[in-house]
Amino acid sequence: MIALLRYLDPARTGLIALLLLTALTSPACAGLYTDSCGMVWTDASLPFERENETAYNEELMASYAPIMANLTGEVPDFTDMTWSDAFRETCAYMEERYAFTEWRGVDWDALYATYAPKIADAEKSRDAAAYYRTLREFSDAIPDGHVMVAARDDFGAKHADIGGGYGLAVARLDSGAVIVTYVAEGSDVERAGIRFGDEVVSWNGRPVGEAINATSIIWAPVKPSTAEGILLHKQRFLTRAPVGTGATIGIAGPEDSVPCTVNLTAADDGYETLARTSIFLGREVNDGAAGSSSALKAMIANETVTARTLPGGIAYVAVYEESYDVYQPFKAAVENAIADGAPGIVIDLRFNRGGDDNLAAAYAGWFVDRPVFYEYGTTYDPGTGEQAVLWESWSKPRPDRYAGPVALLVSPYTISSGEGLPKVFLETGTGTIVSWYGTNGAFGMESLGPVLPLGVMTAFPTGASLDEYGRIQVDSNASLAGGVAPTVRVPMDEDTLARAMAGEDVQLAYAVDWIWTQAEETTAVPTQAAAPGWAVVLGALAVVAVWFGRR
Repeated sequence: MIALLRYLDPARTGLIALLLLTALTSPACAGLYTDSCGMVWTDASLPFERENETAYNEELMASYAPIMANLTGEVPDFTDMTWSDAFRETCAYMEERYAFTEWRGVDWDALYATYAPKIADAEKSRDAAAYYRTLREFSDAIPDGHVMVAARDDFGAKHADIGGGYGLAVARLDSGAVIVTYVAEGSDVERAGIRFGDEVVSWNGRPVGEAINATSIIWAPVKPSTAEGILLHKQRFLTRAPVGTGATIGIAGPEDSVPCTVNLTAADDGYETLARTSIFLGREVNDGAAGSSSALKAMIANETVTARTLPGGIAYVAVYEESYDVYQPFKAAVENAIADGAPGIVIDLRFNRGGDDNLAAAYAGWFVDRPVFYEYGTTYDPGTGEQAVLWESWSKPRPDRYAGPVALLVSPYTISSGEGLPKVFLETGTGTIVSWYGTNGAFGMESLGPVLPLGVMTAFPTGASLDEYGRIQVDSNASLAGGVAPTVRVPMDEDTLARAMAGEDVQLAYAVDWIWTQAEETTAVPTQAAAPGWAVVLGALAVVAVWFGRR
């Protein structure tokens, strides 16, 4: 999101703070400055079309003018405090500024009461791993992918907790059954005769569903915010444990027979089972070995945008983040698709770590057929203790927009502004969204939080994205409902899992099938459109009524 510290290393925060405090003049800009609402971008693509990043940064700074006098520009530094004091002050700081306390039902007193004693115990024994693990548990207790705790060194805690694998992976089908999806070659699992598709019914003496629900996911590389995202990672991390830990697994036998029991011991496998269960990204990538989203992105692609042509001429464009320099290659990819007469476009956002909201709104301009309100952006005003609206942005149709079918691919690793284009598609009925899962559900305005002892960094959203009626949008709520759900949900069954585990990008295949279906339907439209009839006339009137109602 447009948090000004979104991409910064901690060492650069001082420079940005200085810019915040000095950029008080209204620039000559693509947006309109107003006293009541910072900046208004009636066409979010204009700042990127003019290719002047300096001028755009001035606009971003100017959007903070309504609250500039109340900003200090400094990130709290608690590194010299005791661990316990730093944790207490961090909780107080977050409680004051976190944008979704009521929305997500966060009980700060309960969180402090739960984790403060564990911090104190870790400090007493000078156990850095226990200290860092507890901070991760605290962060994980707030189901918001933007609430993060990170450090350059995890003090060995991650490997100590999940460094071992059992030689198998599992997945929950749409039917509710949990099946084996991966068996490591030469493993005890393979020697026990367990194969793909075998149903797991118990884990360490508990029904497998209970065991999954009890699984910790504090080491998930991209923290989930919704119920389905959390469930996905709990399935993945069920088969992770400290090296040397035993597990007893119950495998269903033939009907009416007693399940067979297999005893396994976790071994260091380099996080192999996590790599094998990354199929929701459309590829195998060892996200368990990644220490950050930037490290994970480096595993996936060196570029911010990649493009290629699929069989039949369908254009494929993958976008991995929203930074200023992404717009021009994205624009070029869409223009190439138009010039080539592509019968459809697939936009892959399954790993998109977010960035600038206006860029996501600008993407949408290439596909929508009318102006679309994108958001009011807010942030915490220390002077009033309330959220202040700092900008308003719109997606405006490009005159040379692509009018053919467009399919978006998303996943729980589609986070922050990466969820913006799916949001617009869902609201406007543009194209479709294809996936096994919805997006992450973390759409707030993230900022750096306090720095804690041992160099532990924090981040959390101090602002929200609001719809045109002033309601929080996309961020998951206290019921863990949120994100953007697929409009074409790919079945999670043995067939699709077998294909995916064999290396096929099943979600992409479903997106391509949808595009060809739309292309076939489009070729039939002219013969129907020659004489619209009453049904079409009434449908047109209904669309007009809905449009004026939204306005």
